[in-house]
Amino acid sequence: MMNKALVIQNSQSQSFDCNAFPSERNLVAEYYSTRSGALSAFKTRRYRLLAVSMDLQNEDPLAIIRDLRSAEIVCDLPPTLILVVCKMRQPTQSEVMKFNIGG
Repeated sequence: MMNKALVIQNSQSQSFDCNAFPSERNLVAEYYSTRSGALSAFKTRRYRLLAVSMDLQNEDPLAIIRDLRSAEIVCDLPPTLILVVCKMRQPTQSEVMKFNIGG
């Protein structure tokens, strides 16, 4: 498996420690701030971890997670670990169960 993390947030320095978290896990982070960019990357590369900010301002993070999970099915990929990163909005328990995510 690739040693990459796909990080989806407003900017590289917003809510996710852009160097510490991935480097502690020997991962190289690739940053995207849009659903289309993240989906395009996800469909063409393999990631060990997906980190999605729940504090996105111009995108719906749950729609991104739903689309990523759908892409896994279409591309016949095993489920990728999705970590939600939250400062302000926490996912509900039903969202965690529905999208198989961790917070």
